[in-house]
Amino acid sequence: MTRSRACDPCATRKIKCDRGQPCKRCKALDISCTTTRAQSKPGPKGPWAEKRRLARLQGALHQGKKIAGENAHPISAKEESVESDESVLAIDFTPTASVSVIQHYLDIYHERLYPVWPVVDRDEMNLRIQNPDDVEAYALCTALAAVVMANLRLNPPDPSEVPDPVSDIEMASESERARASLRYQEEPTIGHLLSSFFLHIFCANRGQVCKATVLIREAVTFAQFLELDQRQHYASLPKKELQAHLRIIWILCITERGHTTRFDLSRILHLDPDLPSLETKEVPPGLVAFTDMCQLFRTFGLAMDSEWSDRTSDFFCNVDRQLREMRQIQSKREFQQADFLITQQWMRMVLWKTSMFHIKLSADANDENLSILFPQQVAQSMFVYLNRFSPNIVEAHGIGMQMKLADVAISLADMLSCVPWMSERRQAMRIGPNDMLGHMANFLASLRGNINPRMEILVEKLSNRGWGYSPEIPIQEYMTPEMHRILAAEYYEKEEESPVMISSIK
Repeated sequence: MTRSRACDPCATRKIKCDRGQPCKRCKALDISCTTTRAQSKPGPKGPWAEKRRLARLQGALHQGKKIAGENAHPISAKEESVESDESVLAIDFTPTASVSVIQHYLDIYHERLYPVWPVVDRDEMNLRIQNPDDVEAYALCTALAAVVMANLRLNPPDPSEVPDPVSDIEMASESERARASLRYQEEPTIGHLLSSFFLHIFCANRGQVCKATVLIREAVTFAQFLELDQRQHYASLPKKELQAHLRIIWILCITERGHTTRFDLSRILHLDPDLPSLETKEVPPGLVAFTDMCQLFRTFGLAMDSEWSDRTSDFFCNVDRQLREMRQIQSKREFQQADFLITQQWMRMVLWKTSMFHIKLSADANDENLSILFPQQVAQSMFVYLNRFSPNIVEAHGIGMQMKLADVAISLADMLSCVPWMSERRQAMRIGPNDMLGHMANFLASLRGNINPRMEILVEKLSNRGWGYSPEIPIQEYMTPEMHRILAAEYYEKEEESPVMISSIK
């Protein structure tokens, strides 16, 4: 005699039952062969089925209807009081960082770092952070505070300025704890996007490359879900919100482009070519300088994404000329100037290294862009910048800036390996490429919190060639009048120079 369903022991062990009374397996094991377990209801199972069921119940409650029917069951008190999983988790979250501490770092961000990352409204966040139930704002502000502390070397905080000091690591951990209490990956918002972005900056500067990559791609994916990369997203937005969203998508584009280029990763963000223009009129000079940086990356990006068949000698010469001719028109802040100028030279070096796969380079080329000696030209500009900007400014820009400088130094070392006679060459400026290489290596090694992954490569190249580190060079003693003239004409901005509007970015 057989039964209509498997026995309880076989069902529990998830093995085939012959449905005998008793079945062969239970008889062999000498255990009781019963079928007393409750049968599961047919239909979809798991969390999605439960969510659909709750959604139907809540929809009926919202409309003032009663769920009736033969199979209906009473609604529990929990189901009646809960509006969504997200709200339950947010209510259960308890902030530990004080509002005054967070507002302190929001003020520092606004004064010193807003022109670089103009994506968070301090006044809006100061209001939202006072609401303990606004976990999204709390997660964003603590991530931003961690970046401010780490990049500006405010760790540990000054007890006289911060009433309840916490470290940058504690701030970042607090942001991650807040984010974990939210279902942010299911319903992305601008706030979730920005907290992912600032945690990316924090992790990248700590050398956590894998985690930083996941975070920037998470931020980009949120932007794509919100359609910030599409023209139609901006069709009905007020002007202020439109410009704010444009700055967010451009800062993501710049950050992802730099990160993926440095670590040889693929990009996932591609902007609609018909996006609205970033505003350059009636905005603070800091935002115009940000637009300059976007224009620089736009030119670089178009070149890097170009078809291989278009990469001729003329192509690389023209792109390098475009990059060299770009200037920051209104920026008076050294922090922004350093970012623009060093990034500009790094881009030139990246494009030159790309050209080696497409054109033939020569030590005797008439155009420096086609010369194997090109790294010396870029290194000379970097040498001038290291005299112009203090180490604190480079440190404040984090690991990205340090890697750019190291990339130039490594390319110069490679050039000297290919053309060894250049190591002894001293031109009119009275300082040779070997001296510049040694100084750049010493400068990078002197930076605080140095976790630059390129440094190991640079040190190995120097050691293998027996160069080692050169003594510290008093740069001003080697600066000729010609070098000072070039510096004044091409790099220093005149105080009396009137503002000039740059072309719009699309």
